[in-house]
Amino acid sequence: MKWSKVPPPVPLRPVDANKVTVGRVLVVGGSPPMAGAPALAGLGALRGGAGLVKIAVPQGIQATVAGFRPEATTLGLPQTRAGALGRAAMHVIRESVDGWDAVVLGPGLGRNPSTQQLVRSLVRSVDKPLVLDADALFAMIGALDEIAGRSAPTVLTPHEGEAGRLLALSTDELRQDREAAVAQLVESTGAVAVLKGPGTLVCDGEQIYVNGTGGPALATGGTGDVLAGLTGALLAGMAASGLQAFGCAAAAVHIHGAAADAVAGENDRGLLASELAAGIPAAFRELRDRGSR
Repeated sequence: MKWSKVPPPVPLRPVDANKVTVGRVLVVGGSPPMAGAPALAGLGALRGGAGLVKIAVPQGIQATVAGFRPEATTLGLPQTRAGALGRAAMHVIRESVDGWDAVVLGPGLGRNPSTQQLVRSLVRSVDKPLVLDADALFAMIGALDEIAGRSAPTVLTPHEGEAGRLLALSTDELRQDREAAVAQLVESTGAVAVLKGPGTLVCDGEQIYVNGTGGPALATGGTGDVLAGLTGALLAGMAASGLQAFGCAAAAVHIHGAAADAVAGENDRGLLASELAAGIPAAFRELRDRGSR
């Protein structure tokens, strides 16, 4: 397998770019205790260059999410009695997907059994580039073959605990050979796998990117949601950038870590996910400038 520590370049936008041509991202997530997660994913997508972002959440938290993120539109979805998303939301999401270029599924979804059924149905039926994150990964435990059956590009973004659950490994077992674990995820799903952690790995079965940015300041809630949204933005812009799914995921991981490094500076704690997102545009510029040298 080919190894690289050099992130792919992200080209400049054409001068006639508009909010449709640069990519549109639909974020599906949220539950009553976790309204902030889909909002942060939407923020990551916006900072990542998405021209339009819609955040689809249970109706009960729609107003809260809309208040977090005025630059995005929101969609209230049918919910269970517990306020979670369930199978009743399926037809609304399916009707909404056609107008969007990539979908981010998982931030803040929760683990209601009805929600897990919804996730599996969407994985099987949504024919768009898809980022599976957080609780969407939990829903796919024991069903990795359903991801393998997808025709559109898919990116998985697990941390070590989530990856271990998907592969039936303890975290200690996974850490003994992280490279083998990320390759096994790819083999089992046909997706691009992002194994988060120190030296985040991105793999598509033929190549592995080893990330050199980011650090312990990222060990705080919400930073993974920002990465999911950022990855979704790059997937949505594939047609304009010329990047494939592996390049989108590798660039997102590098930019995410570089933004954290720049914002946190010499501090190893205290970084907020929203502050991290604010550093993404400068990290894009740094990567672009590096590619031009």
